[in-house]
Amino acid sequence: MRWLGLLAALLLLLYPFLVYFGAQKLEPRWLGVIFAGVYLLRLVFVVRHWWQRLLLLAVMSLGAFVFWWVNSETLLKLVPVFINAGLASYFGYTLWCPPSVPTRMATLEYHGDLPAVVRGYTVAVTRLWCGFFIVNGSIALVTALFFSRDVWALYNGLIAYIAIGLLFALEYGYRILIFHKKHAL
Repeated sequence: MRWLGLLAALLLLLYPFLVYFGAQKLEPRWLGVIFAGVYLLRLVFVVRHWWQRLLLLAVMSLGAFVFWWVNSETLLKLVPVFINAGLASYFGYTLWCPPSVPTRMATLEYHGDLPAVVRGYTVAVTRLWCGFFIVNGSIALVTALFFSRDVWALYNGLIAYIAIGLLFALEYGYRILIFHKKHAL
């Protein structure tokens, strides 16, 4: 069963390219229904509580219905915008209802007891990621509404992933450099 979750994750990672090539062969409604199903499948493997799974089933069913009803390639191209908005909202929510996502990750690294400086750093990193998701989602919106399918696929299927990887690598490198230097002193 784990391979099924990994396959669904891979399909979602390749979403922009699948839309790019799929839109040449299938109506947008079919692609939307397929992706709603794949996304639901992926989330079923991540979510543990039955009520969350039920909520996801309702949301993805509604999403599939909207894709079917609207039958719009533009709606398919807006999915990265919704994902970025959801991530920015979730990270932002964890600033008001701590612990933040990076704080939770750091807690695992420090085995539960975070130094105050690390706690403050994780809050700053959470703000950084919120800003990134807002900017990335805004660019995704502009490419979806005003640019060709080619430009949209290039940005959302390559450039955005490079930007995410670069931000993560730079932040990780900075964190290692700063916190290992402080621990060495």
